[in-house]
Amino acid sequence: MMIGFDLMGSDRAPITELHALELLKEDAMSDLLVIGRGDHENDVKNLGFDFALADEVVGMHEIPSVAVRQKRHSSLAILVDKLKNREVDAIVSAGNTGAILGFSMINLGVIEGIPKAGLAITVPTETGYSVMIDVGANIHPKITEYVNYGLMGAAFAEVVFTKEKPRVALLNIGTESAKGDETRQRAYEQLQASDLNFIGNIEGNDIMKGFADVIVCDGFTGNVILKFSEGMIDIIWHMLRETVDAAVRRKFGRYLVKPAVNDLRARFNYEEYGGGILLGVNGIVIVCHGHSSPQALKNAIRLAATCTEHNLVDEIRKRVVS
Repeated sequence: MMIGFDLMGSDRAPITELHALELLKEDAMSDLLVIGRGDHENDVKNLGFDFALADEVVGMHEIPSVAVRQKRHSSLAILVDKLKNREVDAIVSAGNTGAILGFSMINLGVIEGIPKAGLAITVPTETGYSVMIDVGANIHPKITEYVNYGLMGAAFAEVVFTKEKPRVALLNIGTESAKGDETRQRAYEQLQASDLNFIGNIEGNDIMKGFADVIVCDGFTGNVILKFSEGMIDIIWHMLRETVDAAVRRKFGRYLVKPAVNDLRARFNYEEYGGGILLGVNGIVIVCHGHSSPQALKNAIRLAATCTEHNLVDEIRKRVVS
């Protein structure tokens, strides 16, 4: 198995990516093809990994449609081409999300029966992790696409979370079947009529309670929830740090507060799986956040390997409805 890795993707590239490679070296994972600029070739090879040259880089603030047309020699374009040509089995990048989606949709194409792919992320909950799809790839999904999201999300939950008959829910403004607009009402009916373990609608305040293993939504709503959650978690950690700093100045604060905070942070650690996955294209494409840590990138590569080992694309292909 060979995983393709974008050296030039993150906000602090290639520093963060090189640190991730150092972590992977400690785990004796060598089946990695790293794509980057030539001035970093020796750094990569000295760590024991294969290297492929890219003459260009897609910046975070570049317009995706322009980058897809004009930057055919970028690390992202080369990465996707190698996946298309089966030189690698999966790819991982913390680069421009829109460009990753564009290159993947155009060069890899979608699985037959899936008009549009969906970007899925893992969501920490009180009882473990759930998968939410879509979080930005498809703003206006059709009714059948909601069903395919459920099918693809369930396949992912079975492979990654080892869930048997994952519970699938539709994100809506109420739990009753008649809630939401006509599209969601009809999506509810088709999800209920499918072979999925559909448990009905779920509201926003229940997302992190672990009631569902797969949460289906449109890309606009999912992306808003994703961005809101990221900001909220950052603020909560900042407030917790201030509280802990005040507590440790007291006699027993360090022993009473810090272990509890560390345990809470571990339970809601976004780095557990490292990135989202573009479900529905002909290949394993892992999309990481631009400010991912080395540990997150390492885990994203592990996620890519897990999805490849369990033939996730073939599993999805078996389940989709046309």
